[in-house]
Amino acid sequence: MTARGMPLRSLNAAEWDRTYDSAIPGWDEEPPPVLGELLAEHAPPPAHVLDVGCGLGTTARWLADRSYTVTACDFSAQAITEARRRTPATGPAVRYEVLDITGHVPLDPFPVLLDRGVLHTRPTDRERRTFAAAMARLCRPGGLWVHVGAAALTEEDALDQSSGPSWTTEKTFLNAVTTWFTVLDLRIADFGRQKGVTDWLARYVVLRRREQESRQRDARTS
Repeated sequence: MTARGMPLRSLNAAEWDRTYDSAIPGWDEEPPPVLGELLAEHAPPPAHVLDVGCGLGTTARWLADRSYTVTACDFSAQAITEARRRTPATGPAVRYEVLDITGHVPLDPFPVLLDRGVLHTRPTDRERRTFAAAMARLCRPGGLWVHVGAAALTEEDALDQSSGPSWTTEKTFLNAVTTWFTVLDLRIADFGRQKGVTDWLARYVVLRRREQESRQRDARTS
């Protein structure tokens, strides 16, 4: 974890295991109202949501409490173990999976995907496109990807990539995702609620899976 409490930037599951085993993630908190507003408008409950990179399951449980059907995954086995421990047996159910979505994923496509703070751990264009392609494989044609990630409002803001999230401009973000998705809604709001810790600007985006591209891909692989 960085000094400002920002998420670790790493694609290494073992490193995240150590983080979840030894540190209290300062960024781990329920999302602000804007995410609930976006979901209610574009994907109201009881939609089935895949929470990608769910960490300790805080957002997954928040979704389940709002009557969503929730599957949550993370490539950190330590995170999933702790998420399961924190999920009350008497509360709304969440299905947890240890899963790296950029590898082989034995899951059927979902109608709604949520990535809250995952794409912005990918600091290069290639890594971001690899993640977006994986999200496309997991999303039904016409389905939705709800993204929340660090937003750079200018090119200058995006220059410091030394730690924490990868701050992308809107152009950089769109270059990574629009091969597979169309933007339906885009808003700028704080990532979280903690002053000085998570109250940095984030991009809230609702994207729809392109149906034509999906059919073309399916035809090539059939």
